[in-house]
Amino acid sequence: MTKQVFRYVTILIVVALVALGAYQAWNQDWTGVFVVAQAIIMSFIPYFLRRYFNIYTPFPLRVGIVLFVCSTLVLGEVVDFYNTFWWWDLVLHGVASASVTLIVFICLLIFFTRIDLRSAALFTTFLAVGTSLAVAVVWEIYEFMIDFYFETDTPMQPSNTDTMTDLIISVVGAVLVGFYGYKHIKWRDGGWLGRIIHEGAKKNSSS
Repeated sequence: MTKQVFRYVTILIVVALVALGAYQAWNQDWTGVFVVAQAIIMSFIPYFLRRYFNIYTPFPLRVGIVLFVCSTLVLGEVVDFYNTFWWWDLVLHGVASASVTLIVFICLLIFFTRIDLRSAALFTTFLAVGTSLAVAVVWEIYEFMIDFYFETDTPMQPSNTDTMTDLIISVVGAVLVGFYGYKHIKWRDGGWLGRIIHEGAKKNSSS
């Protein structure tokens, strides 16, 4: 029942995002259209993983992605949390990094299972954390390119300090999930984060 409600809520959010994007396009607010487009793409990440890579995303992670989209667009942009709370952007960067690390963990465990390969817990953790940090670096380069080539009222990277703090909090998020992912692989004791990784790997191995 909960998953069914979540599915309807997700559809409602996507429809609202499309309507908001159309409204901003009508008013020629191309920066707003760009932000909405990013949010829509992020909300479809679980679908893309399932559709094109046959990778199941655990329910808590799907909920987290939708909440992240709402926190970024609705609270961050519309309600203006980015300017109201200096730490809001840092929290979202940490959550995004942690989520990417979780997804990479699940993908690696699925890949190793499908090719019948046993990998050391430390090596798997290193790959998951390293991939997540690479994504964080690419995102910062992306923000720099947007600021460099497009004139926006609010720069995505107002200073070098902002860039470095974003990367530092991304490291914290990735390493935190990496620690619990390592515990899960090594001793099957990774807390609720380990359970999410286990659910994702188990569902995919049985599908």
